[in-house]
Amino acid sequence: MKRAGIIVLLVTTLLGCRERLPETPRLEQARKLQQSGDAIPAPKKVAQAPKQLQALLKGGKLVLEDNFNRSELGVDWKTGTSQWKLAGGEILNRKADNKGMWLNVKLPEGNVRIEFDARSDKFKRKNAKGESKEVFDGDLKCEAFNTQPKHQTGYIFIFGGWGNRINRIARLEEHGDGEGAAVMDGPKHPVKAGHTYRIKIIKSDNVVAFYADDKYLVHYRDPKPIEGRYFGFNNWRSRLTFDNLAIYELSKAKKK
Repeated sequence: MKRAGIIVLLVTTLLGCRERLPETPRLEQARKLQQSGDAIPAPKKVAQAPKQLQALLKGGKLVLEDNFNRSELGVDWKTGTSQWKLAGGEILNRKADNKGMWLNVKLPEGNVRIEFDARSDKFKRKNAKGESKEVFDGDLKCEAFNTQPKHQTGYIFIFGGWGNRINRIARLEEHGDGEGAAVMDGPKHPVKAGHTYRIKIIKSDNVVAFYADDKYLVHYRDPKPIEGRYFGFNNWRSRLTFDNLAIYELSKAKKK
């Protein structure tokens, strides 16, 4: 494919997502690139985790847990939309549009592991003709180490994003644009419909990492780590369930 053809394909793909994605710097960049003819930079990729992280998948001091076995969320949680539901001891969301559910208790300082159960289910979606079709988006999502209880103020962790194709850690902006933004993609490992994963988020000095059932998804080594202390569940328009949150304070890891 010629260079011009590649540019058109990439830009068309980004602009074609406009119905699914909120306005972001990435979409604005795509429009500018369409006019200028410049190529869109590809995200960086990693294949395996630093060895130091394996030991941090277990252990640590439990400082907070929540199994959601109650009738109301309570003061420890703040929701950005009424689409977040507490039912049957689980958190359900069907359409957050990146308006997350935020923990009002701050994360510990230093090295941390965040664990929770998460599941993405198949559902029926109507097409332009009004016909219902069973679909599965995957797209398990959360945010951590944010400076505010607000989308894109820390790191975004995405398992099976963009049609269940991408596992990503994004710094500040999930498409990799904007001041201070960066993205890192890991190996291909799609989300299985209906499977409950034990998700683990690790912060070890200047490294943040993402695991599902102790299987490595992606990590990002940040030269200027964001030192925020907020965590939140998030979603775009998948059918997600969250449960059994646990947060561990970890001993200081050695830098490499």
